[in-house]
Amino acid sequence: MKPKVSIVIPAYNEEKYIGRTLFSLLKSEQKTDISYEVILVDNNSTDKTVEVAKKFQSGVDLRLIHERRQGRGVARARGFKEARGEIILSADADTIFYSGWIETLTKELKGGTVGVTTSCKINDASPLTNWTLNFFQPKLMVIYRMFTGHFWLSGFSSGILKSVYEKSGGFDTSLQAQEDLDLSFRVAKLGKIKFINKPVTFSGRRFQQGIWFGFFEYVKTFIEAFILKKKSVYLDNVR
Repeated sequence: MKPKVSIVIPAYNEEKYIGRTLFSLLKSEQKTDISYEVILVDNNSTDKTVEVAKKFQSGVDLRLIHERRQGRGVARARGFKEARGEIILSADADTIFYSGWIETLTKELKGGTVGVTTSCKINDASPLTNWTLNFFQPKLMVIYRMFTGHFWLSGFSSGILKSVYEKSGGFDTSLQAQEDLDLSFRVAKLGKIKFINKPVTFSGRRFQQGIWFGFFEYVKTFIEAFILKKKSVYLDNVR
């Protein structure tokens, strides 16, 4: 039976995190009647990412795909191309999804809403870093909308109608960073992107050198990609 929802997860050397991510997406954890598949795009992992992922095939409709071209943009694009669902949810391989995540995002994609995105939180960094990120991230999403006119379809937790994704032109496969933000600008021209302040939990590895350095990296790549129009933008963390 064709699934209603496809969940796409690009992965490169994620053996440390992929187990907990897939566990949170098991049918027994999500507790939903919605039919869905999980597409894991292995982007040339050299560790045990694929071996760990295979252990979850009995608990969820899991498809393992190998993308030889390296890069975030091309890996996400491959997963979205392979998706069979009418709705596609974007996820990261180091993220834990709360029970009901699929239901929450899917039910919002109706009327004029063509995309939906959520907040995030961390709990494995220093107490100060955890608090700062968790407090400010939802507010930064609102500030971002004030400047751009739309919310950001975050790669770690967002959803989009497949028909809208295809009409937008999809992910820019040349991008190594900000591929989700780049997509958001084009999707926003086709309909409303809704923000839900119900956070998923991802790892604090993006902020290993401190919260402000982590934020600086995102601001820096934003300026390089969308103001300076560079194509060689790169975020130095595994995702």
